[in-house]
Amino acid sequence: MKTIPEKSNGPLCRKCQFQFSIGFLSVFVLFQLKGLQNSIHYGEHKSFWNNTDQILSDIKEKGSSNIIPLNSLLLETVFREDPLKLFEVFESVELLFVVKSHILNFGKREAIRQTWGYVKQLRIKIIFVLGHLHNMDHFADLESKWHKDIIQLNIEDKYENLVYKTIYALLFLSKLNIRTEYVHCVDDDRLVNAINVYDIARQNIAQSDTVMLGFMVNLSRPARSITSKNYVSFEDYPFLYFPSYIIGGTILTNMKTIHMLSIGIQHVRLIHIEDVYIGMVATAFKIEMRHHSGFLPFKKPVLMFSSYLSSPGYDHSYALLRDWTLVEQNEKINTKR
Repeated sequence: MKTIPEKSNGPLCRKCQFQFSIGFLSVFVLFQLKGLQNSIHYGEHKSFWNNTDQILSDIKEKGSSNIIPLNSLLLETVFREDPLKLFEVFESVELLFVVKSHILNFGKREAIRQTWGYVKQLRIKIIFVLGHLHNMDHFADLESKWHKDIIQLNIEDKYENLVYKTIYALLFLSKLNIRTEYVHCVDDDRLVNAINVYDIARQNIAQSDTVMLGFMVNLSRPARSITSKNYVSFEDYPFLYFPSYIIGGTILTNMKTIHMLSIGIQHVRLIHIEDVYIGMVATAFKIEMRHHSGFLPFKKPVLMFSSYLSSPGYDHSYALLRDWTLVEQNEKINTKR
């Protein structure tokens, strides 16, 4: 009796099987990852964020929630001087800039005040958020008394503490009786086209929305190398990917969203990467994030700036002053045409 030989799998068939297996495994992992990212617990008895659905329901029904926060954020002692007193008289503005700035960046702050922080066509207000540095606080105090646009934290001014500038600025803004149409959170190394920012805000953000506009990053992975300044341990963040987030220095929003973020940061476990953390809070509390490419992630030629919203890369005050002059000259030339 003849035996029928099995059909031999050639190299091509084996390659197809391998690719199919890899593809199937990738899809399986993505589904598992999606489920894991939507989970609110990790490790043994550790909650990554509170029951946000219940908190949102409580806020809608009662205006507040009794769920105990995960983070202890003490407004009473964190500020070197009570910002509510500094800004107790707050005029109505169209656009409020909240600028995260290192305490030593005196020149950058002065350059901002002379350039995009002062635009005659708009009612603008700037608040600089600084940290604390030994033997330098006296100079920050003098600057604050002179310009009345600084809030300073009793927290060391270093990169790892950048997230605290944002969360305490949010808490401060939520307590202050501010009449502003829009809020733009920005870094002090950016050149900003304030007119374009305001126009884009009016076109994309309704006052009834809870939404943030900026340059979005998707499927970003945590840095696991301990030598990285953005290192995040598995204990602090056990997932393979970060949720979508808006890169720091490009968040454009309204006061309704500021109030929601100020609640959310109390209920989402803190990690030190500021923009990622705000993205986590937005995800947990169902705040919509929208991408806008006009917030540049890298510097472009200044003569192209009229069509953009903001550009990074201004690490020196003289560069900001120089390029702002070029922007104004270019606008005058285009107006005459």
